[in-house]
Amino acid sequence: MISPTQARRIVRDYLDQLERDTGGEELEVVDAETIEKPFGWVFVYNSRAYLRTGEFSDRLAGNAPLIVDRETGKLHVTGTAKPVEDYIAEYEAAKTRSR
Repeated sequence: MISPTQARRIVRDYLDQLERDTGGEELEVVDAETIEKPFGWVFVYNSRAYLRTGEFSDRLAGNAPLIVDRETGKLHVTGTAKPVEDYIAEYEAAKTRSR
């Protein structure tokens, strides 16, 4: 089992790697949009510039929510084609099937 602090660190490490890979935007977790579930946490992120300015032109595209599993600490990248609730339901169903 991992703690919320450890889960956030896993996400921060992932975002740091994205920043290095793209050589671009500074990325930040939107704490107010973090969702805690029995299986773990769902984190949302955006560009630091957007979070400071609120300007649409600073907003990221394609930044899928990230799920961190409470039991394994594994990070799962969701998608952007559906509402986050759909990805959460799919993850919960997959966890239930795998037990």
